Amino acid sequence: MTNKAIVYSSTLGKTRKIAKYVAKELKADSFDLKKQTVINLSEYTHIIFGTGIHGGKPYGAIVRFLNENKDQLTGKKITLFVSCKFDGEKGEAQIKKVSGELGISNAFFFPGKGEKNNEGMSASVDAFIKEMSRK
Repeated sequence: MTNKAIVYSSTLGKTRKIAKYVAKELKADSFDLKKQTVINLSEYTHIIFGTGIHGGKPYGAIVRFLNENKDQLTGKKITLFVSCKFDGEKGEAQIKKVSGELGISNAFFFPGKGEKNNEGMSASVDAFIKEMSRK
């Protein structure tokens, strides 16, 4: 069993695609909050949350899950990734705002632009996977 879980919410499919790719590469379990809202995270030491952005805010399913499961997350490594349309300073500002709202300081964003790998993923996603494999 893996020690990592990916918990995500996706509306248009971009976040889902990233979450599935990250889970595959990290050999992590993944949970789609559209299909499953009750998740036992007790066996995981590192939880990676993924969300897109709508109107400058993270998806409601992620916000609800975090609010309803604070006890389950105590003592665990928590990471956030956000798929967004911005890059550079706008992307940095957005991830800072969203990570602050969610209370997750270890946060990364993946812009829609930029170099892609053979699977159509941004090079920043591969860098994220490399970083997460060390944790």
